[in-house]
Amino acid sequence: MTMHQDKERLVAFSGPFSWINQPQIPSLWEAPELSKPGIYIWTVELPEGHLIFYVGETGTSLRQRLGEHYKKLTTAQYHVYDPAQFARGKRVSLWPGTFRNVKSVAECDAALPMLRKPITEIVRMLRLFIAPLDCDLRTRRRIEAAIAQPLYSISGMIREFQDPTIRYHAREAGEASIACRLTSSTRMLGVQERFLA
Repeated sequence: MTMHQDKERLVAFSGPFSWINQPQIPSLWEAPELSKPGIYIWTVELPEGHLIFYVGETGTSLRQRLGEHYKKLTTAQYHVYDPAQFARGKRVSLWPGTFRNVKSVAECDAALPMLRKPITEIVRMLRLFIAPLDCDLRTRRRIEAAIAQPLYSISGMIREFQDPTIRYHAREAGEASIACRLTSSTRMLGVQERFLA
């Protein structure tokens, strides 16, 4: 199917940003796009490009949703990974977080002093990209899935860096396809510029 540019939905990512102020990397919290809903991507920067760790969407403001993520990330409620391995595109778990009630919030609080150093390193390492999207929930979820799901079928490091427990809501049989064009000033490994959601 030929995707004509005038019929494509533009998914324009700005970034990379950092969770915290760092030299030569803009702070996420200063991005003007944060007041809008949209799609966001977390990556780790490698010599060959940005390796995607997570793709998400929000119907609330990007600021609110990413603020929620930041709170859970910095309080050990999310997985904590070995920073040295993470920097090379490998997920080696140090702590499981509260996902599927593996650990309680109280247990996360108790473990935080031991985990603060690796969490800080991961926070400093992660790069964030944001794409405001003014559309309905179903469209946004389909675009999110169309960006994320192909990463699981690319052999090697790109697939192995993905979390197999994440569930995306891709286009279903009977839904008309949405032609999309993704733009970013930075190369994101495994991401297609043009795709169908």
